[in-house]
Amino acid sequence: MKKVLISLIAFTLLFAFVSCATKAMDEPNVAFVPESKDISIASRGTEIPATVVTPSGLDSYPVVILAHGHGGSRNENVGYIAVAESLAKKGIASIRMDFPGCGDNKENFQKNTLPNMKQDVLSAVEYAKTELKAKKIGLMGYSMGGRIILELLAEGTNPDAVVLLAPAADTEDLKRLFGGPENFKNLYDTACKDGFVVFTTIYGQVQELSKQWFEALNIYADSADSAAKAWKGPALVIYGADDTVVDPTTVSQKVADALNATVLDATGDGHGYGFYSDKENIRNTVADGAADFFAKNLK
Repeated sequence: MKKVLISLIAFTLLFAFVSCATKAMDEPNVAFVPESKDISIASRGTEIPATVVTPSGLDSYPVVILAHGHGGSRNENVGYIAVAESLAKKGIASIRMDFPGCGDNKENFQKNTLPNMKQDVLSAVEYAKTELKAKKIGLMGYSMGGRIILELLAEGTNPDAVVLLAPAADTEDLKRLFGGPENFKNLYDTACKDGFVVFTTIYGQVQELSKQWFEALNIYADSADSAAKAWKGPALVIYGADDTVVDPTTVSQKVADALNATVLDATGDGHGYGFYSDKENIRNTVADGAADFFAKNLK
């Protein structure tokens, strides 16, 4: 009788445990603990520094690839760390990497071209599928990272959902950051003659912009329209009305219109979006908004 009673209790406890675990998997309000690990991803014959963040306690999960902006890094100071943690709490993993010449990537910045960066994103997608066994993939890009995502869509990449944060989709608008169209042309002419040109950004970064960097920007006259013709999936565009780097109306909203995307307002910190300031409320708007969108469309 004792053995029967013990077996019954053990079975009851096991059933309760399994039920609780299943409920946790199904319960949308469960917050998973983020687990972070630095890795390297093989791409273009080299190794790309990257960080994987996974939700603890789950054996399978969707994965979002995060593409940083021009001259940024995989952390975007603290911004992409916040996004990765918000995703993980929702049961979604993420991979973020340093593009050539950025963060821990020791390649010369002359290799920081759109084709190279697009290949690195594709390599991260492949890593997500083979190493993390991801069945669903999301892509997120900030500023130039947003343009990278748009061009990948135009070229046939087919993610399950996309988030774009103030995407630098328009080359003419981008020229403002390089002293305007005339100075942009002068920089390009020098790069054509010498192979690269040294340029100091508005943030004080000294960069060697290669001839290939300029040429790649001319491939798509409108990366948003090109993306919209090739891809019809769910998209979210986040931007602020006070963004002075990527024009909110003629660029960000235009991208949203082209993709028939949901729009999230993140006004309050210009193009920094709380990533490079103490505007935690703006940062949380971006991180939580992106995580909520991906949770809705990837899980």
